[in-house]
Amino acid sequence: MITFKNYTDIVNSIAKKLNSTKDAAVNALIKVQQKGIDPLKWQKHLTMLRTFLPVMADYDPTIDEREMTNPQKVTQMQHYWDDLARSNTDERKKKSMETRFGIKNIKFNQKGKIVSFEEDRDYKDEYKKFQSSKKMIKYRAELVKYNRDKGTYGNGDGKDASHKNGKIVGMEDESINRGRAEKSRLVGSKRK
Repeated sequence: MITFKNYTDIVNSIAKKLNSTKDAAVNALIKVQQKGIDPLKWQKHLTMLRTFLPVMADYDPTIDEREMTNPQKVTQMQHYWDDLARSNTDERKKKSMETRFGIKNIKFNQKGKIVSFEEDRDYKDEYKKFQSSKKMIKYRAELVKYNRDKGTYGNGDGKDASHKNGKIVGMEDESINRGRAEKSRLVGSKRK
Protein backbone atom coordinates (compact mmCIF):
# COMPACT_ATOMS: atom_id res chain seq x y z
CA MET A 1 0.00 0.00 0.00
CA ILE A 2 1.33 3.40 -0.95
CA THR A 3 1.05 6.14 1.67
CA PHE A 4 -0.22 9.62 0.89
CA LYS A 5 3.22 11.12 1.59
CA ASN A 6 4.86 8.69 -0.85
CA TYR A 7 2.20 9.48 -3.43
CA THR A 8 2.70 13.25 -3.13
CA ASP A 9 6.50 12.82 -3.22
CA ILE A 10 6.18 10.81 -6.42
CA VAL A 11 3.85 13.38 -7.99
CA ASN A 12 6.19 16.24 -7.05
CA SER A 13 9.26 14.47 -8.41
CA ILE A 14 7.48 13.54 -11.66
CA ALA A 15 6.28 17.12 -12.15
CA LYS A 16 9.77 18.49 -11.44
CA LYS A 17 11.62 15.95 -13.57
CA LEU A 18 9.28 16.22 -16.56
CA ASN A 19 8.83 20.02 -16.31
CA SER A 20 5.06 19.66 -16.12
CA THR A 21 2.20 20.63 -13.85
CA LYS A 22 1.21 18.51 -10.87
CA ASP A 23 -2.15 17.81 -12.53
CA ALA A 24 -0.40 16.30 -15.54
CA ALA A 25 1.85 14.29 -13.23
CA VAL A 26 -1.16 12.95 -11.32
CA ASN A 27 -2.89 12.00 -14.59
CA ALA A 28 0.26 10.24 -15.82
CA LEU A 29 0.61 8.41 -12.50
CA ILE A 30 -3.02 7.26 -12.62
CA LYS A 31 -2.54 5.95 -16.17
CA VAL A 32 0.61 4.09 -15.11
CA GLN A 33 -1.19 2.52 -12.14
CA GLN A 34 -4.06 1.44 -14.40
CA LYS A 35 -1.50 -0.36 -16.54
CA GLY A 36 -0.40 -2.32 -13.44
CA ILE A 37 2.96 -0.60 -12.87
CA ASP A 38 4.03 0.02 -9.26
CA PRO A 39 4.56 3.79 -8.79
CA LEU A 40 7.40 3.27 -6.29
CA LYS A 41 9.38 1.31 -8.87
CA TRP A 42 8.41 3.80 -11.57
CA GLN A 43 9.82 6.69 -9.53
CA LYS A 44 13.27 5.08 -9.52
CA HIS A 45 13.44 5.18 -13.32
CA LEU A 46 12.40 8.80 -13.89
CA THR A 47 15.62 9.60 -15.72
CA MET A 48 14.42 7.48 -18.64
CA LEU A 49 11.01 9.15 -18.72
CA ARG A 50 11.78 12.72 -19.87
CA THR A 51 9.80 12.18 -23.08
CA PHE A 52 7.08 10.08 -21.47
CA LEU A 53 4.55 12.85 -20.80
CA PRO A 54 4.47 14.38 -24.32
CA VAL A 55 4.21 10.90 -25.84
CA MET A 56 1.46 9.96 -23.39
CA ALA A 57 -0.38 13.23 -24.13
CA ASP A 58 -0.28 12.44 -27.87
CA TYR A 59 -1.50 8.91 -27.23
CA ASP A 60 -4.17 9.84 -24.70
CA PRO A 61 -5.81 13.25 -25.24
CA THR A 62 -7.30 13.20 -21.71
CA ILE A 63 -3.83 14.07 -20.38
CA ASP A 64 -3.39 17.75 -20.91
CA GLU A 65 -0.55 19.70 -19.37
CA ARG A 66 -2.78 22.76 -19.26
CA GLU A 67 -5.50 20.98 -17.28
CA MET A 68 -6.48 22.96 -14.18
CA THR A 69 -8.44 22.19 -11.05
CA ASN A 70 -11.78 23.94 -10.50
CA PRO A 71 -10.38 26.57 -8.10
CA GLN A 72 -7.62 27.34 -10.61
CA LYS A 73 -10.19 27.75 -13.37
CA VAL A 74 -12.28 30.09 -11.20
CA THR A 75 -9.18 32.17 -10.42
CA GLN A 76 -8.25 32.32 -14.10
CA MET A 77 -11.76 33.44 -15.06
CA GLN A 78 -11.69 36.06 -12.29
CA HIS A 79 -8.50 37.52 -13.78
CA TYR A 80 -10.11 37.67 -17.20
CA TRP A 81 -13.26 39.24 -15.72
CA ASP A 82 -11.14 41.91 -13.98
CA ASP A 83 -9.19 42.64 -17.18
CA LEU A 84 -12.31 43.33 -19.25
CA ALA A 85 -12.93 47.00 -19.88
CA ARG A 86 -14.49 48.77 -16.92
CA SER A 87 -17.03 50.41 -19.22
CA ASN A 88 -18.59 47.05 -20.16
CA THR A 89 -21.75 46.04 -18.40
CA ASP A 90 -21.86 42.74 -16.52
CA GLU A 91 -24.10 41.28 -19.22
CA ARG A 92 -21.57 42.11 -21.95
CA LYS A 93 -18.77 40.63 -19.84
CA LYS A 94 -20.79 37.43 -19.35
CA LYS A 95 -21.51 37.21 -23.07
CA SER A 96 -17.81 37.73 -23.84
CA MET A 97 -16.79 34.96 -21.43
CA GLU A 98 -19.43 32.62 -22.86
CA THR A 99 -18.28 33.09 -26.44
CA ARG A 100 -14.59 33.00 -25.63
CA PHE A 101 -14.41 30.24 -23.00
CA GLY A 102 -17.79 28.48 -23.23
CA ILE A 103 -18.77 29.16 -19.62
CA LYS A 104 -22.29 29.98 -18.41
CA ASN A 105 -24.19 30.65 -15.20
CA ILE A 106 -21.44 32.64 -13.54
CA LYS A 107 -22.11 32.98 -9.79
CA PHE A 108 -20.63 35.81 -7.68
CA ASN A 109 -20.16 36.35 -3.95
CA GLN A 110 -21.09 39.56 -2.10
CA LYS A 111 -17.76 41.19 -3.05
CA GLY A 112 -18.36 40.63 -6.76
CA LYS A 113 -15.78 37.84 -7.13
CA ILE A 114 -16.54 34.75 -9.24
CA VAL A 115 -17.40 31.73 -7.10
CA SER A 116 -18.44 29.19 -9.73
CA PHE A 117 -19.57 28.69 -13.31
CA GLU A 118 -20.67 25.95 -15.70
CA GLU A 119 -18.69 24.87 -18.74
CA ASP A 120 -20.07 23.61 -22.04
CA ARG A 121 -19.95 19.84 -22.32
CA ASP A 122 -19.17 17.78 -25.40
CA TYR A 123 -22.07 15.32 -25.23
CA LYS A 124 -21.06 13.49 -28.41
CA ASP A 125 -17.62 12.82 -27.00
CA GLU A 126 -19.07 11.65 -23.66
CA TYR A 127 -21.43 9.28 -25.47
CA LYS A 128 -18.59 7.93 -27.59
CA LYS A 129 -16.42 7.31 -24.51
CA PHE A 130 -18.93 5.86 -22.08
CA GLN A 131 -22.25 4.90 -23.70
CA SER A 132 -21.59 3.67 -27.24
CA SER A 133 -20.34 0.18 -26.40
CA LYS A 134 -22.58 -2.81 -27.12
CA LYS A 135 -22.63 -3.62 -23.40
CA MET A 136 -24.03 -0.18 -22.47
CA ILE A 137 -26.55 -0.18 -25.31
CA LYS A 138 -27.79 -3.60 -24.16
CA TYR A 139 -27.91 -2.35 -20.54
CA ARG A 140 -30.08 0.66 -21.44
CA ALA A 141 -32.31 -1.47 -23.68
CA GLU A 142 -33.01 -3.85 -20.76
CA LEU A 143 -33.99 -0.95 -18.51
CA VAL A 144 -36.30 0.59 -21.13
CA LYS A 145 -37.92 -2.79 -21.84
CA TYR A 146 -38.54 -3.37 -18.12
CA ASN A 147 -40.05 0.11 -17.80
CA ARG A 148 -42.30 -0.45 -20.85
CA ASP A 149 -43.43 -3.86 -19.54
CA LYS A 150 -44.45 -2.24 -16.26
CA GLY A 151 -46.44 0.31 -18.26
CA THR A 152 -44.60 3.25 -16.70
CA TYR A 153 -42.40 4.32 -19.61
CA GLY A 154 -42.82 8.03 -20.36
CA ASN A 155 -45.58 8.68 -17.82
CA GLY A 156 -43.53 11.22 -15.84
CA ASP A 157 -43.74 9.38 -12.52
CA GLY A 158 -40.10 10.12 -11.71
CA LYS A 159 -39.17 6.44 -11.38
CA ASP A 160 -36.37 4.46 -13.05
CA ALA A 161 -35.71 0.74 -13.34
CA SER A 162 -32.87 0.00 -10.92
CA HIS A 163 -30.05 -2.57 -11.04
CA LYS A 164 -28.43 -4.42 -8.17
CA ASN A 165 -25.70 -7.00 -8.76
CA GLY A 166 -26.39 -6.96 -12.50
CA LYS A 167 -30.13 -7.69 -12.19
CA ILE A 168 -33.14 -5.39 -12.36
CA VAL A 169 -34.66 -5.25 -8.89
CA GLY A 170 -37.55 -2.86 -9.40
CA MET A 171 -38.43 0.79 -9.71
CA GLU A 172 -36.61 3.54 -7.83
CA ASP A 173 -36.74 7.35 -7.68
CA GLU A 174 -34.72 8.97 -10.49
CA SER A 175 -32.73 11.13 -8.11
CA ILE A 176 -31.57 8.16 -6.03
CA ASN A 177 -30.91 5.85 -8.98
CA ARG A 178 -28.99 8.38 -11.06
CA GLY A 179 -27.09 9.86 -8.12
CA ARG A 180 -25.59 6.64 -6.82
CA ALA A 181 -21.77 6.60 -6.82
CA GLU A 182 -20.88 3.71 -9.09
CA LYS A 183 -17.45 2.22 -9.63
CA SER A 184 -17.13 4.06 -12.94
CA ARG A 185 -17.51 7.39 -11.16
CA LEU A 186 -14.75 6.81 -8.60
CA VAL A 187 -11.25 8.24 -9.01
CA GLY A 188 -8.90 5.87 -10.79
CA SER A 189 -11.61 3.70 -12.31
CA LYS A 190 -10.87 2.10 -15.64
CA ARG A 191 -13.09 3.32 -18.44
CA LYS A 192 -13.29 2.52 -22.10
